[in-house]
Amino acid sequence: MDVERTDRSGLHTMFEQTVEALVAAAGQRDKTAEGHSRRVTRYCVAVGKALNLSSHDQIDLKYAASLHDIGKVAISRRILNKLGKLTDDEFAVMKRHSTIAIRILEKVDGLQGAAPLIKHHHERYDGRGYPDGLSAEDIPLGARIISVAEAFDILTSDVPWRDAMDQDSALSELEACAGTQFDPIVVKAFRAALIGGFVER
Repeated sequence: MDVERTDRSGLHTMFEQTVEALVAAAGQRDKTAEGHSRRVTRYCVAVGKALNLSSHDQIDLKYAASLHDIGKVAISRRILNKLGKLTDDEFAVMKRHSTIAIRILEKVDGLQGAAPLIKHHHERYDGRGYPDGLSAEDIPLGARIISVAEAFDILTSDVPWRDAMDQDSALSELEACAGTQFDPIVVKAFRAALIGGFVER
């Protein structure tokens, strides 16, 4: 018996269960969180494979995608569920969720590789995002992937102020924002993964 391989398998199972528990916890605060998390994760896994990420990077990306909004457990429901535009003060509070996530995940050794991807998934390719105003290649690749996947899921989901876009319209919207909000290479890989049928159902 390969004891080391068995130990790694056991740790992987434990980390998977930890992620599931945290996602479920987030779902108690926001009823849409679990479905959103699972869809974003499926998209990210497909793009990670399309970009030939290493197995280690794919695992970090999967964990980060699952937990990208975990910091919202510390944001008030009043802000999370507000239908209209957030005030500047409310948006400042909302922006904290990406850094709050770091304080949650730093307690789990196996999730520390996912933490930077979560912290920076609201950065923009042109440097106008948050929390650190990183741009282009300075943004971790996994964070750039999550950014595209999350935007696509939001665009293709029904929300109180608009109906869901169809897949083609959402892809066109992503492509219109490639080079400003999103990494053009990631957007291209996302389209290839989606059209190629690589996203698991």
